[in-house]
Amino acid sequence: MLRFELPDIGEGVVEAEILAWKVREGELVKEDQILVELLTDKAEIEIPSPYTGRVHRLCFQVGEIAPVGAVLLEIDEEGSTAEAPAAPAKIEPERVEPEQHRAAEPVAHPAAHPPVMPARPRSHQKASERPSPNGIDAVPAVRDLARRLEIDLHDVRGTGPGGRVMRRDVERFSARGAAPVEREPVTAEATPDPQDWERQPFRGVRRAIARRMVRSRQTAAHFTYVEEVDLTELLERIESAGESTPRSPLPYIAHATVRNLASYPILNASIDDAREEIVIKRKVHLGIATATDEGLLVPVIREAAELSVSELDSAIGELGQRARESRLTAAELRGSTFTITSLGKLGGVLSTPILNYPEVAILAVGALRRVPALLDGELQVRSVLNLSISVDHRITDGLVAARFVQDLKQKLEEVEFPSLSDDRRQS
Repeated sequence: MLRFELPDIGEGVVEAEILAWKVREGELVKEDQILVELLTDKAEIEIPSPYTGRVHRLCFQVGEIAPVGAVLLEIDEEGSTAEAPAAPAKIEPERVEPEQHRAAEPVAHPAAHPPVMPARPRSHQKASERPSPNGIDAVPAVRDLARRLEIDLHDVRGTGPGGRVMRRDVERFSARGAAPVEREPVTAEATPDPQDWERQPFRGVRRAIARRMVRSRQTAAHFTYVEEVDLTELLERIESAGESTPRSPLPYIAHATVRNLASYPILNASIDDAREEIVIKRKVHLGIATATDEGLLVPVIREAAELSVSELDSAIGELGQRARESRLTAAELRGSTFTITSLGKLGGVLSTPILNYPEVAILAVGALRRVPALLDGELQVRSVLNLSISVDHRITDGLVAARFVQDLKQKLEEVEFPSLSDDRRQS
């Protein structure tokens, strides 16, 4: 009997949601045949089979969360004497308890279809131990450590995302012999909902977004700085240019932003919380927040500082279209180092964007507005919008954020796009 585990697919992913099974219990599968669709880190991925054989048991139901290393399904090898079940039985998640704990092994960053890793013994959760509304959020390795140290995880205060209990929490608890955490009593019966209420499953992209936003707010120290930018001259130059010139101000803002980051490398960075290190990224991989019917996705433009305004405009349009059509690959949704979010005409006066964790800065573009302004003693109507930058105050200060936006404002207002052409050398 072969037990196929959820592989470590990198990018700090520790779990994935089961979106759809592509096989049934009793079905004969071939090597490289797609077994399951998963949702992880807002990207949908497909996992192929590393074996040829017959599916013996599916260990998770659609909508459940599987931690990395958990047994997704069991497969009888081809030629095995084991008989397939006559009919699919009720799926009950099951875990295999190892003889001893093994540390996770590092893997390279995945491609669009991550390589399948062979099954190997790990510390897995039993069905009764998986996180529940009244349970404890902890990965299998942490639960295994707590069992070996004879520690009740209910007594440990979690410092991870969403209150997750981390290995460091268990080790600190064990070292200092901390007192148990007081817990609120669990009500025996829930109050029934009024008849006009409707409950819907909180799954898929929306749940993934929720988890990331909560993690960002609970981990980073958000600070937002807002500045008004006058785009009147830029828009006039665009209007007088040829039809091949990008018409939206967004690619110009993106172009000025990625070039500006060269002078502010601390904003093109992340924090490795586990190792307590600041990671400076030399290349700018620009995330463009995109609204879709399923929720907000952030496709990534690789090495954006090397692209012209027109190339950025094409990339923004193409990735945005494919995001709305659910045609993005997992690789196109990973690895951003700085993010821009814009709602166009719905952008409003200003916003306080939440960091796309673990990034340390995000720029929000407000709606373009026509406002009266007094210039050189003369009342004029100008085209302005607000730029809002949120930064992680743990890694940088408001002064840096203000200088970054002021430099960006200068580039845009002085129209530092000499010919509004595709010249990559323009500054």
